[in-house]
Amino acid sequence: MNVREASKLKADEIKRYVLERIDSGEWPPGHRLPTEKLIGEQFSAARNTVRKALGQLESQGNIIRHVGRGTFVGAGEPAASSDLASVDASPADINEIRVLLEPAIAELVVARATRADIRYARECLSNMQKANDIKEFEHWDAELHATIISSAKNELLNNIYDAIHQARQRMEWHEMKRRSIDDVRRGDYDRQHSNIVEALEQRDAIGLRAALSEHLKAVNSNMLNPLRS
Repeated sequence: MNVREASKLKADEIKRYVLERIDSGEWPPGHRLPTEKLIGEQFSAARNTVRKALGQLESQGNIIRHVGRGTFVGAGEPAASSDLASVDASPADINEIRVLLEPAIAELVVARATRADIRYARECLSNMQKANDIKEFEHWDAELHATIISSAKNELLNNIYDAIHQARQRMEWHEMKRRSIDDVRRGDYDRQHSNIVEALEQRDAIGLRAALSEHLKAVNSNMLNPLRS
């Protein structure tokens, strides 16, 4: 079983768990769900997998996610279009915000990251370097950056990044990313990600800020300057 298949099975398990509690009445409309972190720990699931499961439940109207407040049982209606996660952001918009946001939280990350956070960041890096295709690479790339964000231990920040992550799931993003990477650029990304993880391990805020800034600016430049077919 490959990474994507394992992730799908875990996401399905989380969805069943949530739906069983909603259907039984244990979690009535308006009930606040556990945080993504707690759900991930309960199911030994990666943050991306938890997001995927909750995103599917939200699209079906089973739950509602409010930025800064949490996730609640819904009333069976599709998610409102005014939710932050539904904003139709372009890849350029996404990258612009990431370049501004991620380096700026370096101090919080190095101060609050747990040993488990750092260990998982190293695991993400290793799996990224061993990835055989762009989809697997993207999965672990997203996991690493989600780990950086979640290490800041700020729920509002997590919700904002959830919106960014959901926007990255659109086909336009994946197509631009696919056309922006070759072996040389992927080698550069591996080096940049290694610098990010090393700075995190050393709890070096200045180094982490610089490494994140270098990497995200490179991603932005590469996506705006795709490789010729």
